[in-house]
Amino acid sequence: MNILVIGCGLLGQKIARTLDGMGWDVSVLDDSESALEQLEQDFGGVMFRGHPMDLRSLRQAGAESCDAVALATENDNMNIAVAQLARNYFHISNVVACISDPERESAFENLGLRTVCPTNLAGDALVSAVIGDAPAAELKFGMHKVQFVTRSADKYQIGRTMAELRGYPGEKIFGLLRKNGAFLLSSIDEVVPENGDSIVYAKKVD
Repeated sequence: MNILVIGCGLLGQKIARTLDGMGWDVSVLDDSESALEQLEQDFGGVMFRGHPMDLRSLRQAGAESCDAVALATENDNMNIAVAQLARNYFHISNVVACISDPERESAFENLGLRTVCPTNLAGDALVSAVIGDAPAAELKFGMHKVQFVTRSADKYQIGRTMAELRGYPGEKIFGLLRKNGAFLLSSIDEVVPENGDSIVYAKKVD
């Protein structure tokens, strides 16, 4: 899969390094040479200097042939504008934009744009740490270990089908744990999380 990451701040660097480490073909576009230099040391992908709103820069970075785009600049408006450009001009179906303002996330999702809000994710992670979500468990299958993590369903997952849910990079949705203790496998796509439910994620760790 060819993935274009737009924005090379701390978040963009993290995304690019993670995807690169997972074996994807990754390109990064940013208009800051110093930001790109910070990524250069341990990054196996390709870097391009240019403005995210410039069509020529987007083409040079591979927008016409990529499978997915991650918008990770520090400007919410920039992320949304380029997300629409990638989807409507370059006809890329898998476009995800970072939105820092929680109040704007749902508004943009109502426009059909896929968004991720780091503010909400960090808040949920801190709450989970404070209240003590279930610790990770590991099982060995053949030569590899698989880690299972249970996290409380957040408000942005409530009401969405299992097929729509996503975990952190490398994770797959394994199942749904109802608040009454009932467990449902992720293959039951029509099931949706409710308040008080938890999502079980699986990830190969070695």
